[in-house]
Amino acid sequence: MIRLPLRRFALAVLITLVAFGAAPVAADTPVPTISFMGGGFGHGIGMSQYGALGRAEAGHTYDEILGFYYPGTTRQPIPGPLGDDNDIDVRLGVRSTVAITPAGGDLAFAMTGGEVFATSPGPVTATYLPPSGPETPGKWRLLVGSGAEQVDLCAASACTGQLGITTTGTHVLVTEGPGGAGIGVPRGGPSSGAYARGRILLRPGATGGNCGSATDFCVVHGDLAIDDYLRGIAEIPQSWPIEAQKAQAVAARSYAASAVIRRNGNGNAWDVVNDTGDQYYVGYGVELSGCLEWCKGIDATANEILTHGGVIAETYYSASNGGATAEPPHVWASGSTRPYLVAKADPFDGNDANPYRAREVAYPLADVSRWLNEYHLRVPDAGDQLQVGTVRAITIEDVPASGRLNFAEVTIVGTKKTVVVTNSDGRPYGERFYNALKLGCQATLLCDPLVSSNFSLLRLISFTDVEFDDYFYVPVLWMTTEELTTGVTPTTFGSGESNTRGQLATFVWRFAGKPQATVPHGFTDLVADSYYEDAVAWMRENGITTGTSPMEFTPQGSVTRAQAATFLWRFAGAPESTADHDFTDVPDDRYFTEAVRWMVEWDITTGTTPTTFAPEEPLTRAQIATFLWRLAGAPGAFAEGVELPAAMRTTS
Repeated sequence: MIRLPLRRFALAVLITLVAFGAAPVAADTPVPTISFMGGGFGHGIGMSQYGALGRAEAGHTYDEILGFYYPGTTRQPIPGPLGDDNDIDVRLGVRSTVAITPAGGDLAFAMTGGEVFATSPGPVTATYLPPSGPETPGKWRLLVGSGAEQVDLCAASACTGQLGITTTGTHVLVTEGPGGAGIGVPRGGPSSGAYARGRILLRPGATGGNCGSATDFCVVHGDLAIDDYLRGIAEIPQSWPIEAQKAQAVAARSYAASAVIRRNGNGNAWDVVNDTGDQYYVGYGVELSGCLEWCKGIDATANEILTHGGVIAETYYSASNGGATAEPPHVWASGSTRPYLVAKADPFDGNDANPYRAREVAYPLADVSRWLNEYHLRVPDAGDQLQVGTVRAITIEDVPASGRLNFAEVTIVGTKKTVVVTNSDGRPYGERFYNALKLGCQATLLCDPLVSSNFSLLRLISFTDVEFDDYFYVPVLWMTTEELTTGVTPTTFGSGESNTRGQLATFVWRFAGKPQATVPHGFTDLVADSYYEDAVAWMRENGITTGTSPMEFTPQGSVTRAQAATFLWRFAGAPESTADHDFTDVPDDRYFTEAVRWMVEWDITTGTTPTTFAPEEPLTRAQIATFLWRLAGAPGAFAEGVELPAAMRTTS
């Protein structure tokens, strides 16, 4: 599970498929970039906590919230006991020594099958000494007090078995010193906590139960009633609406109950862990801070869980799903389906309070290439799979409805090799691609890392005839991102090929937003329902073209550079220009003269040489991509009153 921040904050990063686009810089020095768009934080299975917030703020009840995220489940009281002892045992950490201090009253120590020791208010430090042989059982060393005042409670006793610690005060207060040595009941990290009710249990690793090595032991807050356990969970902010608190309480209670039953009898010395591996449990600290709406939510739903087919539901949840919930097999290699954990759109996850809602981040192509090539240095067992050289193309296929690319097919085309990203058994493994980007960014100064494998769209040049250092690379990347072109084939852009009049009309029409003509075009040589018919009709209606004759447009004919300049100039509203140029092949009295002046004024062209524009040469597809890209970054090039195209670039 995911613990949410206890305060709202602006997300400095993204992060269910990825949008690759471009954020070009100055026209004369384009820097290829890859943009990722998506959202989410966590696995995205089951309830989105921010989605629950959005729904509660929209007036949904907790029953409606739970019904959306766990469809087909039934809300009911817990049916019967939980496991053998009908309580919750929370693993706080695995330690080799620990010190415990009571907040009030005395500590009492109980040894399974052994003596009972009573002490003064502590602190008491416990260390486990493992068995040295079959005839010598393991034993505890319990030191009471500190410094010269320490008393060894086990000096005259074997102190064998499992240790339980209780207090006659209100709770056990624990602290932890530098490096975690010697002091404190840990919560799996360097923090400390206060724990009320139940008992602190120390269970040796030498006796099994997933409690570390022979010299280690599990620190467990055990013997907890399930709602007492819930009072120690800190998953969502106290300020959230009560219906979101109630939904979280039922989901957390159901998850804990299912975990106890699932793990009962499997040999573990605990039922749940105290971190995001299960649920974020901090103990009595929640109640010390007031508990507020969270405790109200627990009390209002006391003993309620969700079941499906009479079985307690495994109610997974995460902070944010990025706009779509996921199924377990979309995220986990061993994840099996559940009829109530489905993939579907979740618009309420995108509420304004969610710092993980969909957004965009852009990385330089050179950085992405480096992160992939250096992945094996960060994950040594990854091998050389991602050492592809400079990235030329990336495609993602077989993406599930959740948008998660964990097991999608990611193909990376590089200058050294082309690779389909897989795991050790050869299965497509897009998660490795995601991890390479995330870890690479985290190791880079001032980089916003991806925080979810939920990518909404991926676009990067997939044309094998467009190299990253070509002058037209960024323009073509922009055209593909804005869906102005799909190439002459799925893998080639045809950068050196002549641009046909039908293609040019289509590019300009798409740039304009695909407006529809209101009168027939009148050209007899246009194929009905062809890809260029609507574009040519719009161009004729708006005076951008008059055709090669009154009745013909010649869609398959090549476009000259002069014709292209004229089309773009008219498209921009035919603005006046008095700019000077040095082109010796552009006389003052030709139909394209004003158009070329205008293009020079706005840096749309620099000519084929400093002194030639080559007006009669065929226009290549690379050249029209560059012209359009430069025009998209020059709003001043349009005549006053002309509506700017929606695909204008916002950076230059």
